[in-house]
Amino acid sequence: MQTGSAPLTLLCVPHAAGSARAFTGLGRALTPGTHTVALELPGHGTRMREPVRDDFAAVLADLIRSSGAHTAGPYVLLGHSMGAAFAYELARYWSALGRPPAAVVVTGRNGPTARALLPDIHGLADEAFLAAVRRLGGTPPQLFEHPELVALFTPVLRADFTLSETYTALPGAPLGCPLWVSAGTDDPMVDDAGLRDWENHAAGDVTVEWLPGGHFLLDDAAFHAYVTGVLKSVTVV
Repeated sequence: MQTGSAPLTLLCVPHAAGSARAFTGLGRALTPGTHTVALELPGHGTRMREPVRDDFAAVLADLIRSSGAHTAGPYVLLGHSMGAAFAYELARYWSALGRPPAAVVVTGRNGPTARALLPDIHGLADEAFLAAVRRLGGTPPQLFEHPELVALFTPVLRADFTLSETYTALPGAPLGCPLWVSAGTDDPMVDDAGLRDWENHAAGDVTVEWLPGGHFLLDDAAFHAYVTGVLKSVTVV
């Protein structure tokens, strides 16, 4: 249960090929008093003119810089799919500096040491890579109908899948704050054992919950209700 007078900030990290706009609907759905901040990765969304990066440490350092001002007060970190890995590592970083989040929410991703359910695609040739991305869904179909858009977004997609598929947990202490783990029941990228793997990387309470829907559930009412419930349960000193 939230206590104290300081407003709670929800810091969000998007999925592969996603931008900060992915959390617009969630921000609108949350109750007043929660300030939603969606972090933008280099080469994405409003930062599209910047070089895209496929080095996890470099992107994490960038997110550390952009999130720092939001960790001075009470906050919760939320990451979807690829963003779940960054949210987890951001939480560990700020926790080590004495500024831990009140909770972390990871969704649509198995734990760091779980087996992969789908074969890696980041190293495939362009045609095979794009076909695999299209099968996963989540990318607007019209993008593939315009060669100029394909040429523009292929490096972004490949960089993000490289980040996601090559990630391994960084050295350091396990997460100490409460960890909330969720995924859609129709998500082909996760399974129960994989979600439970997050328990091996957290010293605090871990809550695992299945939600109706597939991998891309950020705009689903059930997901909005789930996050609202998580935030209501958070203790803010």
